[in-house]
Amino acid sequence: MSALVTYPLLVIIGLLILIVATTSKISGMKFMLMGVSIILVGGVLILDENSGLAGFEYLILFTGIIFGVIGFVKEN
Repeated sequence: MSALVTYPLLVIIGLLILIVATTSKISGMKFMLMGVSIILVGGVLILDENSGLAGFEYLILFTGIIFGVIGFVKEN
């Protein structure tokens, strides 16, 4: 994926996750666990030689990192 597509997409995904985190009553620990599981899925996709996702797996990985950071910052 090109940088012109990736960076705005990461910002939009981050803002959507932030909106969901602030409006939901899900605890921070659950957000962190969801982030870790998304990171693991992204890591498996990165290591798979036959996946032809053209960089989308890195977007999945960074989405998991965003979930983990928001879960770490969230209070409950």
